[in-house]
Amino acid sequence: MIITCPHCQTRYQVTYEAIGAAGRKVQCAHCQGAWKQVALDVVPPDSDDKLSNNMAEDGLDEIMADEERRVAAELAARLAAVAEQQAATDANADSIDPVLIRNRQKAFSRRQNARAATLPLGQVRRAARIMGSLVLVGLLAVAYFGRVQIVEQFPAAAGLYGKVGLGVNVIGLDISGIQTMRTRRDGKDVLVVSAELVGLKPVPVVIPPVVVTLLNEAGEAIYEWSLTPQVRDLMAGESAMIETQLTQPPADAARVRLSFTGAGSVPGAAAKSAAGAAAAISGKDH
Repeated sequence: MIITCPHCQTRYQVTYEAIGAAGRKVQCAHCQGAWKQVALDVVPPDSDDKLSNNMAEDGLDEIMADEERRVAAELAARLAAVAEQQAATDANADSIDPVLIRNRQKAFSRRQNARAATLPLGQVRRAARIMGSLVLVGLLAVAYFGRVQIVEQFPAAAGLYGKVGLGVNVIGLDISGIQTMRTRRDGKDVLVVSAELVGLKPVPVVIPPVVVTLLNEAGEAIYEWSLTPQVRDLMAGESAMIETQLTQPPADAARVRLSFTGAGSVPGAAAKSAAGAAAAISGKDH
């Protein structure tokens, strides 16, 4: 007779003697489910033949064992097939050129970005980035070309411009070509300082008094005096020479700095002097 597992519907061909008239508990070899199997309407053989019943039960056990082995073999075959397929997939992945993978990833990213750019939110973000870039460029242009006006309104900004290497001359005058010379006249040491004043603005700029400062080797001011240029004003393209003398300058004077009154250390220049020697040494001291 044929019995069916109520759990997985697997069917088994067994003899009536294996089940018996009273039925018995059996276990499915496929799903391991157990159930109470009752006898079906089949004409049983002589129930008094105990030897025959024992042989039938042994046959049922053998059938169950065979089915279990068959199910185990099928499961092992499936696992082996899955493992082989995974190994083939890994082998294919290893054989792909990494450059090709990166190119595909970049192409995918470009497609994603292009798709996102067509969305309303993407268009708003792109417009915001463009607007921000234009505003930043405009601010930088104003800060560069209008630095003189900015420093005139906010003097503290001069230090910021100086840190980025953009000197700001708010006076409109420059001092260049400084020359120094130590000599002796009437038995006394004399320091002669000369320089050139240059106009920078397209309109006449009144020349303020020029401050001459002597510095020692450490850069400390040790003596200072001022002079008033004979030329009243200068504009772009014009220049004027100035010269001043100091009798018996300090022996430790090593540098000369020139600046305009009221301008702090506006561009000037410095020169190193050789004590007790007559020499003309020019340089620039910022």
